[in-house]
Amino acid sequence: MTRLDRISERLNLKEFQLKALLDVTKAINNNLGTAELLQLYESIMQEQLGITRLMLFKRVQGWERILAFGTTPSETELDAEHLFGQFTDISLIDIQGLSGFDLAVPVFHREQPLALLLVGDIDEESQRMSPTVKHLNFIQTLTNLIVVAMENKRMGKLALQQERDRRELELAAEMQGMLIPNELPNDDLLECAAWYQPHRQVGGDYYDVIRQDKDRVVLCVADVSGKGIAASLLVSNFQATLRALVQYAEGETLESMVHDLNHKVFSNARGERFITLFIAECDLRSRTIKYVNAGHNAPILTTGSSARELTEGGIGLGMMPALPFLKSGTAELPRGCTLLCYTDGLVEQEDAHEEPFGTAHLLAALRDFSSTGALAVNTAITGKFEAHRSGRPYLDDIALLTCKFK
Repeated sequence: MTRLDRISERLNLKEFQLKALLDVTKAINNNLGTAELLQLYESIMQEQLGITRLMLFKRVQGWERILAFGTTPSETELDAEHLFGQFTDISLIDIQGLSGFDLAVPVFHREQPLALLLVGDIDEESQRMSPTVKHLNFIQTLTNLIVVAMENKRMGKLALQQERDRRELELAAEMQGMLIPNELPNDDLLECAAWYQPHRQVGGDYYDVIRQDKDRVVLCVADVSGKGIAASLLVSNFQATLRALVQYAEGETLESMVHDLNHKVFSNARGERFITLFIAECDLRSRTIKYVNAGHNAPILTTGSSARELTEGGIGLGMMPALPFLKSGTAELPRGCTLLCYTDGLVEQEDAHEEPFGTAHLLAALRDFSSTGALAVNTAITGKFEAHRSGRPYLDDIALLTCKFK
């Protein structure tokens, strides 16, 4: 071959390589899908370069073979994780079972292993220069370009999905904020104060104070099993059902109301989730309370130096199609007494020594601050709680409702 022929061949080779890279770049800029990019890559490798055997592995969470041709069934079952540990740079292959492949080309992205290419030669009978060797740098560049483009596409989709999820969580948190009462009673008969802290942006705890008239009020605290959006959706539906029953179901007893709520929760959750509930009808004139505790942490009613837990009720709502038993309890509401309701996220929160917050701080706050008012009780409890938590993550959703009967 003359010098002119060699120069001409090199020019033709560069022209081919530049055209191929331009085609791939256009495909990437036109946002072609992964399948189309791989099809273009295969065409260049197989039809234009004459590569007869190829396997390309890509790593997402584990290694996955995304392209192969000219291979045997045994070769397609390779352990890419093991292979990548052997090839940290372009290397000749000398491994039993891979005799049909000549070179391994690892691909790194941001110093992390991203892909592994195994390539075989043209037929041994051909006397031409091996396309694997002849185009080695080009093959490496082309593979990097294709694989990194696929990874960027995947990361872009992931980022877009994460942004959608974030926005959906924000909207869910805004919607859930509408479920929590903005204003609580604070008059000559009743003062209420509350604190709500979801484990994530949305939660499955709920409290409410529903005024039926000046002298009658319904109090409730509920806790959906589980956390997150699924729990928040169930509690949203639960709130709508509860408010409808309280405001529009005339003549319905507290017990029948709880049975109706159980049926609704079981229908919506299909037995996969349940709700613990404390619900009470308070008559502020006769100074009495009638309540049902459906598997919930027992609220504490304090009168002077005495404290009583309100435990009468039954199992959590939604555990069974029909409640097997249900009892209601009653109590007197003397002037100055305080009722403290909470969910388990409050008392189960652990400190740095894995000790739960417990109920001792609740009783101490009721003893020391209930004469001052419901807000003072809550402020004392949340202060002690945050000191106990000491910056550790919240373990669960938290709801706290304190009511002082004047």
